[in-house]
Amino acid sequence: MADLLVRLDESWTTILNKGDDLVLTSGIVATDPEKHAMSRIPDSVSFSLDMRSQKPETLDDMRALLKSEMKEIERDRRVRFELGEELRVEPALCDRGLVAGLEEAMRQVGQEPFVMPSGGGHDAAVFAAAGVPSAMVFVRNRNGSHNPQEAMEIDDFLAGVDILSAFLARAE
Repeated sequence: MADLLVRLDESWTTILNKGDDLVLTSGIVATDPEKHAMSRIPDSVSFSLDMRSQKPETLDDMRALLKSEMKEIERDRRVRFELGEELRVEPALCDRGLVAGLEEAMRQVGQEPFVMPSGGGHDAAVFAAAGVPSAMVFVRNRNGSHNPQEAMEIDDFLAGVDILSAFLARAE
């Protein structure tokens, strides 16, 4: 498992350096608590891998790379990967006009505009997939999002509110 994650991390860096967008998250890596021990190699490791991109072809390439890397690791390390059913969600793109408006709102409130692809299959993506123009403002979050220990500073929250307020005031 560690070998696979290192290989994917190296490939991720290469993809980003070529200018493509990709987000990889392994949110779950776990051994069986009934069997694991400090000095024992686990019988099995469960894991999740979330791959996100604005480009379906980047996701297809990453899926092919994942399968190739797993086959090589299986051969080299004499292990076996058994994958569950893939949950596949096509990327939903944010509305360029809304993103440009949010960038301008950031400038207006004195922040340096920063745009990043999320590729998320949730949040605004549900609306975008239904044809509703969508965009998101991300708020810095200590410990990451979707984490029981996530936390944000009130100043960061208020910075996000300032962006939205400036954007909505311009839309009137």
